[in-house]
Amino acid sequence: MKSQHTILLFGFTRSSIEIAKELTSKEYTFTMIDNDPNLVPKAKIEGLNLKMLDYTDDDLLQDEGIGENVSFVFALFDDDAKNVFLTLSVKSLDPNVNIIAITHTKDAIHKLEIAGANTILDPYQISGKKIYKLITQPEVMSIIDATVFGYHNINIEQITITDRSQLNGCMIDEIYPIEHYNLLLVGIHDKELKKQFIFTTEGHNHKLDAGDILVVIGESEEITRYKKDFLL
Repeated sequence: MKSQHTILLFGFTRSSIEIAKELTSKEYTFTMIDNDPNLVPKAKIEGLNLKMLDYTDDDLLQDEGIGENVSFVFALFDDDAKNVFLTLSVKSLDPNVNIIAITHTKDAIHKLEIAGANTILDPYQISGKKIYKLITQPEVMSIIDATVFGYHNINIEQITITDRSQLNGCMIDEIYPIEHYNLLLVGIHDKELKKQFIFTTEGHNHKLDAGDILVVIGESEEITRYKKDFLL
């Protein structure tokens, strides 16, 4: 078994199950923790060992190795408040530990940042990480990659603009943000610039032409609806 890093997963959730399975497949050792005993039978069904622990007790967190040999802590509770509290507690015990926290609301992102989370897993931000690669550790990247695609049906997709498309001839600021579709436009592959990738965050108001490729992130149904409305 690989043991370069000690990894703790807090919260027995769909995300933590996927991460645990990915860690297992890569032969990394880890401990999955929650404070709800009702979840133990569900964990057994998934073939996972779930340890009961009061995450609000600093002494118990230290007993798990935080401050000594824990390199990664995943805060994966379904409750944002729990993830913020856990992040604060862990960082107070070990400022150098890497904390990957998931958020379920936009309001919690800033709170997790202040609490000290190194990486915040928001569905759209996680997908963007495929491009920006904010985490350099290969094992964490592979975990996030495995968790994102399939998480709430979030996908990243390329959309090629056709001659007949309503987008042909439009400017970027005329289609971004893509209102009413719950999509995030990451950028455009420009045909005339030899497929140079232009990030929307760069602020260029680029003219779209047939053959250009939009890179979008969102739910499959929303992507399909957008393509149907604008590419036919």
